Order: sequence, then structure tokens, then C-alpha cells
Amino acid sequence: MQEKRFLSAKEVGEIMGRSTSYAHRYICQLNEELEKKGYLTIKGRVVSTYFYERFFGKDDETKDNKYVRIQR
Repeated sequence: MQEKRFLSAKEVGEIMGRSTSYAHRYICQLNEELEKKGYLTIKGRVVSTYFYERFFGKDDETKDNKYVRIQR
């Protein structure tokens, strides 16, 4: 199965163990960060790789992993 490129607020809420409304606020914050970096965003969705990087962190071992990077 192919990994999803974008996550919805429902999916983010399930991963975080929080409500959908909380997930919407978190997605908004992440999208603001991406916009400041020059990326285009989709309201109510977040790039899955960026979400996992910010929520779970990233170590040096995953530096060369193409699934961890944000693509322009």
C-alpha cells in the first residue's frame, strides 16, 4: 500500500490521540510553518512527512531517507 502524501485532521487526531478540532489547530500551525518556508499548503491537510518529522522528531539515521524530507 502506498503511503499517503497528505493527512486529514481526522487522521492526525487519531495518531495524536486527540480530537479532530485539536488536530485542525495543529495542522494550521504546521501549515503556517511550511508557508513561511515557501511551501504551498492545503487547508485542513498536512504533508505526512512533515507531520511525522515534527511530531515524532527526526534523527541523523533518517537524514538520507527520502520519505522523511519535504519535497519542493
